[in-house]
This record gives sequence, structure tokens and C-alpha cells, in this order.
Amino acid sequence: MLTQKRYDLILEFLNRHSSGSVADFVNITESSEATIRRDLTFLESSGLLTRIHGGATLDKIEKEATFSDKSIRNLKEKVYIGKLAASLIDDGDTVFIDAGTTTYEMLPFIDAESLTIVTNNMTLIDILVKKGYYVYLLGGKVKLTTRAIVGHDAIKKLENLYFDKCFIGTNCVDLEHGYSTPDSDEGHIKRTAIMQSKQKFVLADHSKFHKTAFVQFAALNEAALITNKNSSKFLSEAAKITKIIGGE
Repeated sequence: MLTQKRYDLILEFLNRHSSGSVADFVNITESSEATIRRDLTFLESSGLLTRIHGGATLDKIEKEATFSDKSIRNLKEKVYIGKLAASLIDDGDTVFIDAGTTTYEMLPFIDAESLTIVTNNMTLIDILVKKGYYVYLLGGKVKLTTRAIVGHDAIKKLENLYFDKCFIGTNCVDLEHGYSTPDSDEGHIKRTAIMQSKQKFVLADHSKFHKTAFVQFAALNEAALITNKNSSKFLSEAAKITKIIGGE
């Protein structure tokens, strides 16, 4: 059996059952224990599951990592996704760019003219202003771990704005549970921005697949998924539900 096929079967099993033993994976893939253990090691290093004694469990994101920690993970993939997302912005667009390390990678590639950009990401402001765009930073509470601005004031402002496009970061992407994040405040911002936008895009590299977190902010079919090139059954199934940009 091809390696990628084994990976898909293992992750599908975990998506249904949350955890599984080496024996379970040997059975469904018809492979040896040694092969399965190597597969689990690789999938864990890719951030797709967690090894436990005798098997593995599907990652469920309970805690938000810091901006600095996340910024160095899968950087090559994030740059690819950021460049692709930036190419979707047209001259004269009014755009919402969400807080996040993947949305941050859009900045060097944004070259459209006469843009109005709204964000809740403090780290974006300096670069966008230097590019000469009309930039609005939402007011509210600053979340120290991710440097995102959240809270009631930010939501109220967002509810009175309308966007041609929004670009949203996410912690998790799942076929059944859609897009989710561990933090309810950030989830509310993301949800509101999606509701106020004509075109909605969520940015996520492959390490976010098959994961869920506490707060769902959108179903999979409510926003197109911009992702890196990654041939997998997950993307094949996701493409039946929503538009996939970049994944193969």
C-alpha cells in the first residue's frame, strides 16, 4: 500500500474514533507494526496526531500557542499560502485581514492599488501603512498570546463594516466540524468578519487538517480554503464541500 494511502486511512480512523491502537492501524492498512510505528512518528512530527502508549490520538487543540511559537512552524507552507491569498486581492478592494501567522505572510505579496484594509492584528499595521494603504485597526482588548484585538468593541465595529473579501486564520480544519479555534473571543471576530464579507477565505496549511478546537466559527462550506500543495484524501473530500485554492 502506498505511504500516503496509509496516512489517510490512519487519520480517517482517528477522525471517527479519536484514538486508536497500533493493532487497529495494522488491521486497516494491512501493514506491519514496524511500518505503522514509522508512520505514526512521521504524522506526529507533521502535527497531525499525538503518539500515546500503544497507539495514537487525534489532536484536539485546547490551548492557543503564542504568535512567536506559531510563526516558525511550517513557514514555507505559510509563505506559499500567503502569496496565493494576496493574489486574490484586486485594485480598490475593501479587505479584512485576520490576526495570525499565516495571514501575516500575505503582506510582502500584496501589490494591488487603492486598498482599504481593516485588521485586528497589531503586527500588520506598520507594514501596511508603509505600503500606503488606507488602514483601520479595530479597537478593543489585546490578546497577549496572539497579539489579536478582540472583545465587544471590536465586534461592534465589525458589525458596521462590509468587505469585498476577508482572509481568516484558523487553528483547525475538519470535514465535520469545519473551521475552529480554542478562543471564543477570536472565534467571534472571525465569524463576524465572515458574515460581513462578500468573498470569504480561510488560510490553513496541512498541519491544521483533521483537527478540532472548542469554538467553531464557520462550517467548511462557508468559506473557501486556501492551503498548500498536499495530495491527500482529506482535500479530495473537502473539495466536495467547499472551494479549495492551492491544494492538489
